[in-house]
Order: sequence, then structure tokens, then C-alpha cells
Amino acid sequence: MKLRGKCLAALALAVMILSSMAQAATINVSPGESIQAAVNGASPGDTISVQSGVYRESLNISKPVILMGIGRPLLDGSAMGSAIVLRADGASVSGFGIRTTRRTGIHVLSDNNIIENNTISGCLDGIRLDHSCSNFIALNDINNNTNGITLYASEENTVANNNVRDNNINEESDCGIFLAYSQDNVIQDNDLMDNGDSSLSLRSSSNNTLRGNNILYNDWYGISLSESSNNNLIARNNAVGNKDAGIYLDSSRENLIRENTALDNSRGIYLSYDSNDNIVQGNNVSFNAKGLQLATHSSNNTLQNNTAKENGYGIYLSFSSGWNLLFSNHLIDNGYNAYDMGQSNRWDNGSLGNYYSDLG
Repeated sequence: MKLRGKCLAALALAVMILSSMAQAATINVSPGESIQAAVNGASPGDTISVQSGVYRESLNISKPVILMGIGRPLLDGSAMGSAIVLRADGASVSGFGIRTTRRTGIHVLSDNNIIENNTISGCLDGIRLDHSCSNFIALNDINNNTNGITLYASEENTVANNNVRDNNINEESDCGIFLAYSQDNVIQDNDLMDNGDSSLSLRSSSNNTLRGNNILYNDWYGISLSESSNNNLIARNNAVGNKDAGIYLDSSRENLIRENTALDNSRGIYLSYDSNDNIVQGNNVSFNAKGLQLATHSSNNTLQNNTAKENGYGIYLSFSSGWNLLFSNHLIDNGYNAYDMGQSNRWDNGSLGNYYSDLG
């Protein structure tokens, strides 16, 4: 509640800032000049236009300015710190190449900022939000970092249409987009590939929307929810070629997993470790070793109207998964269409069962 109130206050401040922009100035910065000096001399709402070249400095943005790169200038924070720290609400960063040495590319400690059309590489976190809300992160190319984008205790942010790839340096924590203790965010229409353990990972994060993302070729999972990541919507994502599971739930409940495609993973959609009361509906899982798998006391889930085609197992329920409801699923040409070692699972809802290709 405190963070939500902070977001509303920041929105009111942003309106005030916009009203002051009528007299905003443009400040040009050329190679050999200091971007930070231009920021220090700017007024709220001013545009700082940075020309193509290399700038070896670390920026502290403490006022709402528009930082605009022309011709993709390179901001190299070296080992001094984060390349950019956003401390003021309502700032904008666009058009830069950004790199640091084991630090953060853009560290956001404020609200209502716009970060778009940047290339960020060689960082610990490409972009990191801490206790921040209502930021818009779009159209960035984020590659070869430990983590691509991290949201920590942050709300109501939008992360859309980014290319997040090759954030994979063989550390345990590497990831494409990572949410921890964050809620009410929208992660939409991003392309994520080869991002270490998982391309899109939620930990103790609820009420988020993960929609329309393309997720390919990760060491473990495409999408991973863990540690009570509850009440999330996971819809219309494509998870292909992940070594363990396309979509994986660990100790997460009451999520809606709808209309996703999971192809050529070890498991298409995998619910484990007391992942209960989830709805898995209208998904296409094909060419996986196991299409839909429930294990380790994952119970009281509903699997409805999914298509499992040409998997080793279409639907696989382990001995500890019970009281699940499965109906209107289409099980087509799998090695084994259905396998149930669980307790009291129901394969119809009283009027509708499932379609099995091997039963004609």
C-alpha cells in the first residue's frame, strides 16, 4: 500500500512537470564534453541532446530531464558505478549504447520514467528497478549481461517489445527478465533467447501479466514462477527449446496459464512443489518429452481444453498429485496420451471428458 501511494504521488508530480515543459530548452553535448555537467546545468523538462561518440562517465540524474542520444553515443561507466542512476521522477533515457564493468547499466530509483531504444551490454544488471513504479521500458536491446532486466519490489511497470538475449555468463543468477517481490507489472511482447537459467523468472511476485513473449533456448526454464508467485496471468507466450520446461511453477498458486504454445522442451508446462489451484487452459504443448506434467503434491488444479500432440507423454500426473480436474483436453498421437499415478484425479467434469487419438 505504501508503494502504491508513492506511485500516485509520483503521477501527480509528473503532471506538474509536464506543465512546466512549455519553456524547456535543448542542451547539446559533443564528444569531449561532460554529459553530467549538462545535467547539472539543466532545468526540469530540458532535453540534453548527446551527439555520437564515446563518453566515459557515470551519470546521476536527479531532475526530470530528457536524455537523448543522437547517432547511438556510447556511455561507458567503466568500474566507477552504474552508468546511469535515475533518482528523479519523470526522466527519459533513449538512444544510447551503455556498458559498465560488473555494475548496473541503468539503475532506477524513481517513478514514471521512460527507458527506450537503448543497447545495454556488459553489466551485472542491464536495467534494474528498485522500489519503483509506473516506468515504461521498451524497444531496448539488452544482451551479454548477467541479468537483462531486474524488478525488485516494484509495481505497475511496463516492460514491452525489448530484445533480451545472451544474458548468460554461467552464473547461478543469470536471467533475462527477473521479478522479485514485485506486483501488478506487465511484461509483454518481448523477445527473449539464451538467457541462462531462465528467460522470464518471478520470485515471490504476484498479480503480474506475462503476455505475448517469445522465449527460446534457455538452460532450464522459459518462464519460471517460484516462492509463492500467485495470481499471475501467463497468456499467449511461445516457449520453445528450453532444456527443462517451457513454463514451470514451483510453490505458486492461483495462476491462469492460458493459450500458450510450448514446443520442443523437456516438459511443455510443468507444475511442481505444491503448485495448487492453478488453471491451465487452452494451451498447445507439442514435441516435448512430457506435454503437461504435475508432480510433487501439485493438486486441485484445472486442466481444460489443452492440446497435447506428439509428445512422449501427453499428460503425466505423478503419484503425489491429486484432486486435479482434467476435461476437454485433446491428446493426439503422443507416445502415451495419458499417465496418471496420482490420487483422486478426475478426467471429466461430469459431462465432458477428454479426446484420445488412440481411442478413435
